[in-house]
Amino acid sequence: MQATRELVEEKGYRGLTLKDIASRAKVSRNVLYNWWDGEVNKIAEEALLPNVREWEVPDHGNFKDDVEALLDLTIDAVHKPNVLKGFLILAAEIVNDKEELIETSRYFRAPYAQLMGKIIKRAEKRGEIAEGLNPKHVAQIVSGSVMQFAISKNPGRRNARVVLSNMLQKLAAK
Repeated sequence: MQATRELVEEKGYRGLTLKDIASRAKVSRNVLYNWWDGEVNKIAEEALLPNVREWEVPDHGNFKDDVEALLDLTIDAVHKPNVLKGFLILAAEIVNDKEELIETSRYFRAPYAQLMGKIIKRAEKRGEIAEGLNPKHVAQIVSGSVMQFAISKNPGRRNARVVLSNMLQKLAAK
């Protein structure tokens, strides 16, 4: 993963090759095929983006606490230097490539929306929030806002949680 991060910084996302990654990591290309089917984008995404699939869905019994716990996970992940840099590099290089955007979304955005969806569905069942919130849209709002706060350093890490939590509670209010 470190070799991939270094190469992305040196050559950019589009400049990555299996040969370069294997050489830098001092492994055979077969290792990359065994672990990542030889797909450079899978290797880069794992090296650069948080693995949302490993996150547990917060379950504190209410929407506010569940959302705040997910916000904490998100903010902590995005504020890691390699992750923030990885998001920015990927975004800069694939923003005009619809196929790459779709592929990258499978690694981070889709699983993140699934987490948000579970929180929203539980809150709907408990009657805490209005029905019909689209988890995909809510996840995009949250992840985009967290990124914006991370890039701008304003309103800051702690305040970002409060701002987003308040916004989500108003958005979901009955």
